[in-house]
Amino acid sequence: MAQVSRMPCWISRCRLNTYRSARYLQTASGTQSQDLPYPLFPSVSQLLHEKGISGPDVSKIPTSGPKGRLLKGDVLAYTGAIPQDYSSNLSAQISQLAHLDLSNIKIKQAPAEPQAKPAAAPEPTTTPAALQPSSPKETQISLPISLSSVLSMQERLQKTLGITIPLSTFLARATDVANDDLPASKTKSRTQSADALFDEILGISPTKATAANTHTSRGNYVPEITAPEEYMAHPPPSASPRQQVHRQEQDIIDILSGKPQPSSTSASTPMHSEESTSFDAADLDLATNIFSIRVPSPDRVRGETFLARLRDVLQDEPESLVF
Repeated sequence: MAQVSRMPCWISRCRLNTYRSARYLQTASGTQSQDLPYPLFPSVSQLLHEKGISGPDVSKIPTSGPKGRLLKGDVLAYTGAIPQDYSSNLSAQISQLAHLDLSNIKIKQAPAEPQAKPAAAPEPTTTPAALQPSSPKETQISLPISLSSVLSMQERLQKTLGITIPLSTFLARATDVANDDLPASKTKSRTQSADALFDEILGISPTKATAANTHTSRGNYVPEITAPEEYMAHPPPSASPRQQVHRQEQDIIDILSGKPQPSSTSASTPMHSEESTSFDAADLDLATNIFSIRVPSPDRVRGETFLARLRDVLQDEPESLVF
């Protein structure tokens, strides 16, 4: 038995590139035999295969691509799927639109600037004194309120619980309580509450609680607290003859001293006020103070209600202000 020599290892590992060889044979048999300047596009080759066009018939198809290249439109026109002049017309249209015609462009002239007219000086508007809104007439309401109950409550809390609540806390809480559900102000337009508006939208008749809210509102009064002696030493302006004489004497002293007199017709004059409560400071004890507020004249009942509630809470119900 004849011995066969073994092949070198590097020869046994070599493989022939069958794809490249087949591609070369296909190209040599198909494309190279035709008169085409460039190889076919893959899409064109696929279309030729679908239409069943063989290699010799490819050279008979008129080309319209750049540099004589065969396009899909040429194949479709050759088979009758599209008109024969479709590809040429489309190429001509594309080449025409590829260049933008700028021959008819004209430079826009700048518009002439209008001559600036001198601005007319605004005429000063003078408002006659008669047309100026007059200041509303105010009323000062004062009421003596004893703080003896509050002071005794402070002393009991200190002895029993060992805590001290400041007097300002009692006054702030009493003011907050007295401002609740006061008679509606007559100087402001009555506005409906949110509940009343909601009921009106739904067509529901107003309830008793909703109807009561239209006659009451919350106030924002903050009383001014003064001692009786200080209050009597500087009484508020009133229409009493004694105060008119005192005002007249004060005006004479001002004239003699050279001080300018305030004009009574000036718009900056303070609002007129009237004193609605009279009392004697000799009848008041040391724990009594004068609580005063200023309200418009139509809201006098509203202010008196506030002071009356404040007095009732501070004198009769100080324990309700602890918590």
